[in-house]
Amino acid sequence: MGKRKLSEWVNGKGINLEEFSMEFRAAIILLAIKHAKSDEKLAMALLERAERSRFNEEHAKTEPKPIQSSHSQTYQHFGPYSPPDCPPVQSLSGLIGACSKPFEKQLTPTDVRTDQCRLSFNKADVENFLLPLLYKIHDLVRGTPVTVYDMNGKECSMTFKRWASKFHVLTEGWNKFCKEHELRKYEDFVTVWMFRHVRTGELCFVFSLRRMPVFKLSKRGPRTNDN
Repeated sequence: MGKRKLSEWVNGKGINLEEFSMEFRAAIILLAIKHAKSDEKLAMALLERAERSRFNEEHAKTEPKPIQSSHSQTYQHFGPYSPPDCPPVQSLSGLIGACSKPFEKQLTPTDVRTDQCRLSFNKADVENFLLPLLYKIHDLVRGTPVTVYDMNGKECSMTFKRWASKFHVLTEGWNKFCKEHELRKYEDFVTVWMFRHVRTGELCFVFSLRRMPVFKLSKRGPRTNDN
């Protein structure tokens, strides 16, 4: 079967070879010329494979892109999400000592209200991930000074404390962080790591942000690497 005859056969099948890459078209033509009687079956199989490849390429092009805020914090948007055990902040390389596993917090309306000035944590997350890193000298009633880093390594001073005898929060600096990163209720999810700084020994946090198109609290529990 020659190239012209193959083209007539393909057109009869309603297939447009121009949609495929040059490599695929060349392979199909050579395959049909080489194989006399079995050319239709083999060529059709290759065409189906090419069609799947083309669909995957087009689908990849339509995937949502990360949202870039005006303050250079990249928001991870959609897709599977499994944060690493250690926060991947380049400027903190070699400076992260004991570190908690990450957990995720969906921002509530009160988390972004300027008159509240605090990020609250779920009790289970505090008990499972944060409290094990504290020393006895850390006074959460008065508050413990901490440094919070975003994924670009930018620092923000805050205070980690226990509010009303039962709520654990980050305050005194949270409003500034919230404003700089243009955080939104419900839509923004904060992945949290706590670690001890190798050089200073102080408690530090790292926040990674991702934005999801949701407008109410998620009914799912906190997401961690254990889930």
